[in-house]
Amino acid sequence: MLSAALSGVSGNLILGFSSLYWKALAQVPPTVLLGLRIVFSLATLLLVMAVLGRFRGLRQRLTPRALAIHTAAALLVVVNWGTFIWASIHGHVVESGLGYLIAPFVAIGVGVIAPGDRMSWLRKGALALIAAAVLAMVQRSGELAHWVYLLIGGTWGAYACLKKLTTLDAFSGLLCETAVLCVLLALSLATPYMSLRLPHGLSAGAMLALGLCGVVSVLPLWLFSLAAARLPLSVMGFFQFVLPTTQLVVALVFYRQEVSLNTLLSFAVIWCALGILVAEPFLRRARPAPEASS
Repeated sequence: MLSAALSGVSGNLILGFSSLYWKALAQVPPTVLLGLRIVFSLATLLLVMAVLGRFRGLRQRLTPRALAIHTAAALLVVVNWGTFIWASIHGHVVESGLGYLIAPFVAIGVGVIAPGDRMSWLRKGALALIAAAVLAMVQRSGELAHWVYLLIGGTWGAYACLKKLTTLDAFSGLLCETAVLCVLLALSLATPYMSLRLPHGLSAGAMLALGLCGVVSVLPLWLFSLAAARLPLSVMGFFQFVLPTTQLVVALVFYRQEVSLNTLLSFAVIWCALGILVAEPFLRRARPAPEASS
């Protein structure tokens, strides 16, 4: 139980601090970093799945429906990855942290419009809180690049919704998505708008770091899968606080990013709304059962 919890926390910490990794590679254009991340992620996943024996039965599980789901997920994840890399390089880490903080509420928003999906008053209240906080930031937090947290939150939340519809495990799903992205990358390289050409004079250290971008992408996934296999969903919910909080610390301590009081208050409101969402299952269990009528 303790090792599973440490795996979940570690995965979120690695993702949170990975902004510093992409920042260290700022001399490489973000589009090149994104392309290399796709290629090296696919290579890393192929190696990991071969070692773990995850290829058995994959062909039978890769139905047309699963392929369609992961193709759509691939389009969402490439936008998410690209926005995160851009934000990390250009010092908008508070925004990326906010994006991952509001991402769970995208699933709630989908629940609002999904036919037959009933929402509790607690979830409705949490959704209202985040809507008010985002509106306050858009109107009064002029220091933020608003498109960053809206895009990261929207794509990651929608990505999580799609992943609930698939029958593939985390590694197989991401393998399918990165394979789709590699095909799209190959097609884009045939145009004059995309290139994987590295800048001249790149140091040996930077080249080594570039070679690790697949590990940076896959290692958190492996840690998440270890945690998810051993921990109940109610405990996994608490890990949703770790990544955005880590991003906020990284932004303030390492990037020295300027943050207004309005942004900090909005961040706190969204954090509390997420707390309501995570606490709801415990509150439901603690509620006394209605007495049977005589």
